[in-house]
Amino acid sequence: IGQRHLRNIKRVYGDKYEILAYRTRRLQQTFSDTMQIREGVDLEREFHLKVFTDLDEALVEKPEIAYVTNITSKHMETAIKCAKAGCNLFIEKPLSNSLYGIEELKKISTEKNLTIFMGFQNRYHICVKEARRILSENSIGVIQAVISEFSERLTTMHTYEDYRQTYMARADMGGGPILNLQIHDLDLLHFLFGEPTEVVSVISKNSQLEVDVEDGASSIYTFVNANGDAFPVYTHADFLQFPPAHAIKIVGEKGRIEIDMNQASLKLIVEGDIVEEKVYMDFQRNDMFIEELKDFISCVEEKKAPVINLEQGIVSLKMAIGAKQSSQKKETIRIKEI
Repeated sequence: IGQRHLRNIKRVYGDKYEILAYRTRRLQQTFSDTMQIREGVDLEREFHLKVFTDLDEALVEKPEIAYVTNITSKHMETAIKCAKAGCNLFIEKPLSNSLYGIEELKKISTEKNLTIFMGFQNRYHICVKEARRILSENSIGVIQAVISEFSERLTTMHTYEDYRQTYMARADMGGGPILNLQIHDLDLLHFLFGEPTEVVSVISKNSQLEVDVEDGASSIYTFVNANGDAFPVYTHADFLQFPPAHAIKIVGEKGRIEIDMNQASLKLIVEGDIVEEKVYMDFQRNDMFIEELKDFISCVEEKKAPVINLEQGIVSLKMAIGAKQSSQKKETIRIKEI
């Protein structure tokens, strides 16, 4: 993901910004937008990177912006160091794998008036934008229920590396489908419907995957609709399905919205009739990241409030932590008590 952001910065802004890179492994694999290795291309030469193997040395250069795109369990440690050095931050999802250090980061960012922008690019998906429009027009009436699923086969997600060595497969690095897949939908649910009140979950490890994280997770979150009534949101994620599945169904009293995020398709049904049925053929996944990048840079340059801020990153993380706690304790967890 760090390379994707790097490519897009160069694409949009050319040589306007000098780019420093804090790298520990110094792997020279260079990727395309479709996650294919570009044979014979040296990453550091291709993008003219000034590389550091020590973060403190890199921060002596006083960068204005830091992209935090390392493993999830290192997000807070890295973000706090960069914030102390006065960097505005772009933090990839999820914010972290625990709440440790978050209050310190909030305090530093407030004192230094820093921009912190969370990397949830799916908010820029054309189908999510259309769903928000439809919901704002009250086309399907008061929300009754939502069903979301985000699943991919771990063994083929990154074909260029052993899945067992990826951060996604390791608990100590913040792995598992909740923090790596479902977190996107948790953010979208918060974005579309506000903050949930509670969650009950079943999290499992039943497959033959050689991982020490869950391979599947199913949760029911309780949200409150416009009438003040509770409604359920069922969300599922796993590391097993191929081809991947990423879909959201929003059910209202008068109809429903069906979204396939992977196919970039949306169907609106009202009173039994298909009112809209669209497939966005021109949709390119990288377009979401480009739009996200432009938003972030404009927030930094113009000191605008981020559209996806630290507080929103905290909510989605608490939703994820709540799901894990619910399964461990076998009880309903209230989100505000986390």
